[in-house]
Amino acid sequence: MNSWIDTLVDKKKLTSIFNDEEPSLYNVDIHDVIFHRDGPRISIRFNLRDYPSSPPKKWKLQKYNTVQLQLTAIDVKDVKLSGWSKTNYLVNLNVSMENGFVCICAKDDVFELYIKASFLDVSSVSAYLRSK
Repeated sequence: MNSWIDTLVDKKKLTSIFNDEEPSLYNVDIHDVIFHRDGPRISIRFNLRDYPSSPPKKWKLQKYNTVQLQLTAIDVKDVKLSGWSKTNYLVNLNVSMENGFVCICAKDDVFELYIKASFLDVSSVSAYLRSK
């Protein structure tokens, strides 16, 4: 398992849009972290830095330029969150397998997130036109 995509329960949602490209989790813009008591689950919604070279036709027609991804950690075993005190979080998300669990880590000068879960799934993939 060499790619963060290999940690996903179902990678079709991503591979159907990015094909053979692997979207980078470097310098993603986190919008929200949502804790769900059922599961328990944690969802992370963020903008990807990368845009697919062959986006869906609908995205081309709408002139979208930003992909927003929501990942959900399922059957959460451990979580640590600190520094949720500003309005902009550009971080590197690190996703790996450790001892049979999916581990998600993100950190910057203030913010730190660590999630350990049994599974990781793509909840949604969408796009929009972001002014730059």
